[in-house]
Amino acid sequence: MSYHHLTIEERGLIAQYHKSRLSIRSIATLLDRSPATISRELRRNKSSSKKRQGLPFAYFPWHAHCLAKERRKNSHRTSMIHPTLQEYLERKLLETWSPDQIAHRTKDAPCVLPSCSTIYRWIHQRILPRVTMKQLRRKGRFKRPAETRGRFNDQGRNIKKRPWEVYSRQTLGHWEGDTVESGRVAHQRKSQACFVTLVERASRYYLAIPVPNRKQETVTRAIIQELEPFASDLVKTITFDRGKEFAGFKEIEEKLACNTYFCDPYCAWQKGSNENSNGLLREFYPKGMDLSLVDDHQLQIHLQLMNNRPRKVLGYETPLEVLSRAGGCCCT
Repeated sequence: MSYHHLTIEERGLIAQYHKSRLSIRSIATLLDRSPATISRELRRNKSSSKKRQGLPFAYFPWHAHCLAKERRKNSHRTSMIHPTLQEYLERKLLETWSPDQIAHRTKDAPCVLPSCSTIYRWIHQRILPRVTMKQLRRKGRFKRPAETRGRFNDQGRNIKKRPWEVYSRQTLGHWEGDTVESGRVAHQRKSQACFVTLVERASRYYLAIPVPNRKQETVTRAIIQELEPFASDLVKTITFDRGKEFAGFKEIEEKLACNTYFCDPYCAWQKGSNENSNGLLREFYPKGMDLSLVDDHQLQIHLQLMNNRPRKVLGYETPLEVLSRAGGCCCT
């Protein structure tokens, strides 16, 4: 049978039996405990008060319980963390790296890194005082509102017709596109401003372009301007959802010499890389924010943080490193 620490109720009974001058063995028998347990309890947790009622010492259950809890708290091995390691962990956490990414990205580390669970524990125990759990990423779910701006004919460009190499993620050049809108007040957008977001499927390289509205002309122009600097072999396909803002897909195909495809209705999971990356962007621009207030310089800093963050799915390389190996990184 496994050992259980004495409870406050048992200590109350010990105090009562001790006051009644029962022997240690009698108390142990009544509590179904070892005589050594009772002897050790009375010896360790006796009060420093003077003798009472002819007893050799006084024993108070709540005082004894507090002493035991204090010893229990100090019984664990203290955590030793080197200042260099502490500074490195805090810096990376403040750069929005997750504990998992820090623990497995060993090639840049100044010393031996702790495990992912240890980093989480240190955050909880305030051993890394500059970091709190609130600064770590949180993901939520929400129901996307239905499209109310009408439909357009994709002319047979269904996602099921994409080349098989798109699904394998072994070759660069296959992108997913979407928009991120401003928040709402009383079911009305705070502004028409939004982000046009693009993510490369193999490298997870992420782009976000601020635009004043979601009109077809605005979004089409932003996508072309952002992807034109890339080499032609790095823009092969782009997958969109069926938002009306992507109705200018023909112009995109002509200007970028690529193919476009569209997800099935209400199947955002079919372009999951983009949806996940948009969730990461929400660390910096939370839902409900008016995106017309976004500073372009600050946005570029946030994109640099995202593209220089190691990803588990990439073997803890960064999106920028993966794309740079192909000689295709023209920015960030």
